[in-house]
Amino acid sequence: MCSPHFFIMVYMSWKTVVIGSECKVSLTMNRMKITIGDEYHNIPLCDLDTVIFSHDKTVITIPLLSQLIEHNINVVICDSHNDPIGVFQAFNTHSLVFKQLNKQINWKKTRKKKLWKLIVRDKIQSEMDVLQLFEIENAPIDLLKEYKNSIYNDDQTNREGASARIYFKTLFGSDFTRDDLSAVNFALNYGYKIVASYISKCVVARGLLTQLGIHHIGEANAFNLTYDFIEPIRAVVDAWAYDSITDRFSIAEKQAIIELLQAKVFVDGKWFRLNDAIEDIVDSYIAFLNEKTEEVLRIDVKKGIQLNCE
Repeated sequence: MCSPHFFIMVYMSWKTVVIGSECKVSLTMNRMKITIGDEYHNIPLCDLDTVIFSHDKTVITIPLLSQLIEHNINVVICDSHNDPIGVFQAFNTHSLVFKQLNKQINWKKTRKKKLWKLIVRDKIQSEMDVLQLFEIENAPIDLLKEYKNSIYNDDQTNREGASARIYFKTLFGSDFTRDDLSAVNFALNYGYKIVASYISKCVVARGLLTQLGIHHIGEANAFNLTYDFIEPIRAVVDAWAYDSITDRFSIAEKQAIIELLQAKVFVDGKWFRLNDAIEDIVDSYIAFLNEKTEEVLRIDVKKGIQLNCE
């Protein structure tokens, strides 16, 4: 029996499950069993893509957690405010782990700097796409285009930061800053964390370490590579927040952000679900670093975002 106290979002054969109430979540016959009182719901592990634990009184058994990790299911943990604070990662699930790590450790410095230039270029283009998608008045497209066309390898002049400041004030108002305690910032931060968790899953599944970034090198940051790769993808969350958030960021909005992973976006001439697009983009970045291609993929945000896709 399915209880109304937790919600499950189902898309085709894959499920994103958000556990949002006091309950016990355990393993039974290769299924995740969610028990609330006398009611329970079983979900085959093979159907799961992402599980978000969003209640501080949820009990999770170790056998279940180990199987979720072994199946490379994206596991996100939230704090008492229902905000994502961490993910579980396998040590490594790739069959050729040493070979993949050796490649990562030996990526050429010039290659990493050039990829960061391409990532910043695509991020600024995505920011321009968002402003044009919503036909924002007096949008400084020419200035952003100038920034995009004047990026050095490794973005030595910080065009990424300069463009972001202009972009956010244009999109959300001249008084807006990323430090505001506002519904928009809560939504952006929440959405970025959900997307980052999925990127981390992709990185680990390919035998790489999230700690070893190409530009971000924070010694205390376990997700340097994740936050290198996320930059152009942030625009999808930005567009959703602009279109959906006014003066509140509640449970309903959090559910909608989680659904973004299943929304359709336009990449390389085709529509893909965002989670599939992320996988392809990550693969293109890795191929570039391994000197197998000179091009990387990006989401064309100007085409829009198709929500609630069946």
